[in-house]
Amino acid sequence: MSKKITLPSGATVTIKDALDLKVKDRNRIMVAGDNKGDAEKGIAIGNALLAAIIEDWSYDLLIPSVKADSIDELPIKDYVALMDETTNVTTDLFPELADTDKNRQNPDSPLDSSNA
Repeated sequence: MSKKITLPSGATVTIKDALDLKVKDRNRIMVAGDNKGDAEKGIAIGNALLAAIIEDWSYDLLIPSVKADSIDELPIKDYVALMDETTNVTTDLFPELADTDKNRQNPDSPLDSSNA
C-alpha cells in the first residue's frame, strides 16, 4: 500500500510499498549503476530506486520515472529524506544484502561475518 509523506520543505510525495514493486523495477535499479565509477554508481542506483517508488509528488516537476533529471531539482533536505525512505525498500528488494544473522552466517554473503 502506498504512503504519503511530507518532506522538510513541506512538499508531499506518494511512495509505493516495496511489495508493489516488480522484478522489472529491481532489474532497472540493479543496472542503473553499470559502467559507472563508485560514486556515480551509488547516485545512479539511489536515483533509480527513487524513480521506482515515487508515484506522485507536489513539486511542479515530472516524477522521476517520467523524467529522471527532476531529482536534480529537489532541495537537499528533501532528497535526503526521500533516500531515508528507501532503506526498508532496499531490504525488501534485495533481501540477500540485508544485514541479518542469516546473511552474516552465509559464506557467500557480501556481509562481514560476525563469527570471524
